[in-house]
Amino acid sequence: MTPLMKFLCAAVVIALLMPPPGAMAADVNPGVESPPLDPAAGLESIHVPDGYVVELMAAEPLVMDPVAFDWDAQGRLWVVEMADYPSGNGASGGRVRLLEDRDGDGRYDHSTLFAKGLNFPNGILTWRDGVIVTAAPDILFLRDKDGDGVADEREVLLSGLSQGNQQLRANGLRWGLDNWVYVAAGGHHGKHAMDTKVRSTRNKSEVAVGSRDFRFQPDSGVVEAQSGPTQFGRNRDDWGRWFGTQNSRPLWHYVLPDHYLRRNPHLAAPDGRVQLPGQINPPVYPASKPQKRFHSFKNSGHYTSACSGMIYRDRILFAEGQLNGFACEPFHNLVQRIELQPEGVTFSGRRGGKKEEPDFFASSDRWCRPVMVRTGPDGCLWVADMYRYMIEHPQWLPDHGKKELLPFYRHGDDRGRIYRVRRVSRNPRTIPRLGKLDTETLAAELHSSNGWVRDKVQQIMFWRADRSAVPLMKALAEGAKAPQTRLHALCTLEGLDSLKEDLLAKALADDHPGVRENALRMAESHASP
Repeated sequence: MTPLMKFLCAAVVIALLMPPPGAMAADVNPGVESPPLDPAAGLESIHVPDGYVVELMAAEPLVMDPVAFDWDAQGRLWVVEMADYPSGNGASGGRVRLLEDRDGDGRYDHSTLFAKGLNFPNGILTWRDGVIVTAAPDILFLRDKDGDGVADEREVLLSGLSQGNQQLRANGLRWGLDNWVYVAAGGHHGKHAMDTKVRSTRNKSEVAVGSRDFRFQPDSGVVEAQSGPTQFGRNRDDWGRWFGTQNSRPLWHYVLPDHYLRRNPHLAAPDGRVQLPGQINPPVYPASKPQKRFHSFKNSGHYTSACSGMIYRDRILFAEGQLNGFACEPFHNLVQRIELQPEGVTFSGRRGGKKEEPDFFASSDRWCRPVMVRTGPDGCLWVADMYRYMIEHPQWLPDHGKKELLPFYRHGDDRGRIYRVRRVSRNPRTIPRLGKLDTETLAAELHSSNGWVRDKVQQIMFWRADRSAVPLMKALAEGAKAPQTRLHALCTLEGLDSLKEDLLAKALADDHPGVRENALRMAESHASP
């Protein structure tokens, strides 16, 4: 072999060993199909439809392993990190991290480790001066009492939640119009963890919720079972209609609430859910290459890891009046848009977008793992990317799959990204800082078209229990132009125990069916015995 041929052969070998552009060379492993991408290259790998742009809002080392997030009344972003997934190596390793935008450029630049040592945490709700976190077997209230940015008080609000597989644990924590907090049970079928009994530390009660979802009042500790189970992500629309999801079913509508069905224990009630879209394991349209499968081979290109099914609650991303749902599918590295159409008392649904194009948010990077999607206070669509080489829990793998993937179970546990999708033609709103607003200014924020903002205003009014808010809410309930504003005003009055029957009677005759529907619900508590 001539010197030139030896040089060319050596060059080819070096080229084959080199990682692709954007890859992190330190993580190249002979057994890894593709190396991880740095945050900039990862961003470039994401496809969104024409007219939209995706932006990186936070990445490692500011955030790692994000699976759930929420904003507080100061506009800060709180993130739950399930760093101990899929195995905690004998110690609880989950975290809560607080992200702040201190230089005012719209992106997070400062990170504080608020809490650590949590047991596979997977849900968060900002509450009063702290946060509520699901970390089975407990639901915790964490807060910082001395102002150093680190949680120094950890109260168990509820306990007794099923532990088992980390993909099948209670999660969610979503605010209801009825002033309760809702929790997804985490089960993947109706018989999962049927013996679950939730114990409340604040009112010393025990409620047999079984495999159902449930709601609770954090201050009083009251617990009540709901329809379920939802596996990961129980969410609602502007009118209090709840939606759930399960790995093979991206979105369903809970049409028949459990608390109505259980009034007659002798009735074999039908399934109270409507699937959106209708079939099991509907197709998805990834931008990434198919990954090697160890089972369910016919489901390649179909939902098998659906999670975080939700309804977009604002107007700035889509056409006026268009109702859109979204569901994450982390195994296929995407988030799918689901167009919803009213159909009687429920909906029909179909995949949104052009058939020849990838789904709404689709990455060609195998490591991109969208696990939660939410409507942000700015009107954008926010996505938590856990960023792992392997997302499937080993429990679901056959023995040869467990053996082959064993070296990679935790690859990526030092990475994570949070993105937002916005329209090119519209600037995102500024994330509001509601916490220090006086009552009158806060009440005006109920005119917002953003669902998160209206929910947070209602929560703050509930926390403050300020009687000066009552006439303001009454005026909005009677005279606000937007029906969503009228509804939140009514619900705030209900939370303040100040909803009078004359106002309720007017709401029962409201022009909008969503207001009338909720007025009927509220009227139940005013009925004569």
